[in-house]
Amino acid sequence: MRRLSSLDAQFLAAEHDNFGSHYSGLAIFETDDCTTITAATMRERVSACLDELPPLHWKVVTVPLSLDHPVFVETEVDLDDHIFESTLPAPANDEKLGQAVAGILSKRLDRDKPLWRLDVIHGLPGRTAVVITLHHAAADGIAASEVLAAILDTHDARTVRFMPSRPEPEPNPLGLAVRGLATMPVRGVRALLAAPHTLAHLDQVPAVRALPGVHTLAQVVRRDGAAKSLNAPRTRFNVKLSGARTVAFGTVPFTDIKALKTHFGVTVNDVVIALCGGALRRRLIATGDVPAGPLVAYIPVSKRSADSPDRFGNAISSIIAPVPTHLAKPVDRLTFAHQNMTDAKRRTSAAPDTLLSDVNDPIPVPIFGIAARGLMDLTSSRFTRPPINMVISNVPGSPTRMSCGGAPLLATYPGSLVFDGFALNITVVSYQNGLDIGIVGDATALPDAWELLADFRRELDELSALVVTERSAE
Repeated sequence: MRRLSSLDAQFLAAEHDNFGSHYSGLAIFETDDCTTITAATMRERVSACLDELPPLHWKVVTVPLSLDHPVFVETEVDLDDHIFESTLPAPANDEKLGQAVAGILSKRLDRDKPLWRLDVIHGLPGRTAVVITLHHAAADGIAASEVLAAILDTHDARTVRFMPSRPEPEPNPLGLAVRGLATMPVRGVRALLAAPHTLAHLDQVPAVRALPGVHTLAQVVRRDGAAKSLNAPRTRFNVKLSGARTVAFGTVPFTDIKALKTHFGVTVNDVVIALCGGALRRRLIATGDVPAGPLVAYIPVSKRSADSPDRFGNAISSIIAPVPTHLAKPVDRLTFAHQNMTDAKRRTSAAPDTLLSDVNDPIPVPIFGIAARGLMDLTSSRFTRPPINMVISNVPGSPTRMSCGGAPLLATYPGSLVFDGFALNITVVSYQNGLDIGIVGDATALPDAWELLADFRRELDELSALVVTERSAE
C-alpha cells in the first residue's frame, strides 16, 4: 500500500468532467505491416514485465470521510481492460493520429482499475503508433518515460529495472480512517516547520502565485524588497477547459539545437524557451492578440535522483520564467531566455525541493478536493490575473536506439497536461538525433496547434540560418 503525497493527491482532486490528470506518450515505430505490433503482441510484452512496473498495478482507494489522502494498493491486472487497438480512417496522416491521441486525452481514466491504458493505432503507411497513458498521480514525466523504456527493447544501459509487484488485499476502511486520524498531528507539525520556506517561495507555485498578496508575502518573508513581480498577461490560453483537446507533434534536428547552444554559449533549455517564444509570437501575431509583455511559463523540474529507490509518484519542483513573445528579433529572444532562465533557476535552487507538496500539506484533507477545484476555478476566472500562461517542459530522452519487437522507434512524442486557466502545454523530449515536440491544448483555446508546430520549425530555421551567416562572416 502506498499513501499518496499531497502533490500526488492534487492531481486526483483537481479532476472534473472536462479534465483528467493524465498524459500520454506517443511512440511511432517503423513497421512493414500491421502485424509487427498489435494489441496481442503488446499484451505479451507488458505481461512479461508487468510485475516490475508497480504503477500498472496501482488502484486508487479512498479513505473514509477523507481523513487522509487516498492510497494506491496493488491489484490484479486484466490486460484486456487496458490495451486497445484501432485503425485510423483512410487516408491516414499525422493530423488524424493527433485527433486520435486528443480523443484519448479527453477521457478520464477509470478509477475502478489501475490508472493506465495502452493503445495500438494502425493506418499510417509503414508506421505503427503506440500510445501509453498514465495518471499523473502515479508517475511524473521521468517515471513515465522509464515505464515506456521497460516495455520496449531498449539499448540504453541507463534503463531502470524495478522491484517486482505483488497483489495485496484491499485495506480495511476503518484502519485507513484510524491511520489518517493518527497522522493528522504529525502532518500539522511538519507543515508548521516547513512554513517559513514555503511562504518565502509561494510565488513559485503555479496555482497560487496570482492570488492577491502572494508576491508581497513571499517578498517580505524572504526579505527581498527589490524583487519584481512577474505577471502573466491574459491570453486566449487562460480559460476554463472545454471537453476536447487538440494535439500536434513533430521532430526537429537535435543537432541544430546543440549547434545553437554551442554558438551562443547557452543551454539546450534556453534554446527551447526561445523557440517557444518565437513560435508563440508568430502565432499570436497571426491571430492579432500578441501581448505587449512576455508570456509566463511554468517549467517543471525533476527532483528525483538517478539512484533513488522510489521511482514513481511525483518528485518535481517549479521554475516560473518569462517567455520572450514580446521581442521581435530571434537572437534577442534567445538572449532574453538565457538571462531570465539563469535567474529563474537561481530562485528555484533556493526553494525547497518539496515546495509543491509543502504548499498543499497545511490544507485539511477533508476539504482538500474542494480547495483544489475551487482554486482552479478562481485562477481560470476573470477575478484574478492569470498565474501563468502555459506549461513548457524539456525531458531528456534516450540517446540510443530503441525498438519494439524489432521495429525501430522513430520518435516519442509527449502529450502532457493542460489545466483550467492555462490551456497550453509544450513538451519536448530528446531521442537520438531528434527533438520530439508534443503540443497539447484545449481544442477551443488552441485550434491552430499544427500551425504553432510549423512556427516552431520556422523559428529554428531562422536562428540556424543566423548561425550559418555569422560563421561564414568570421
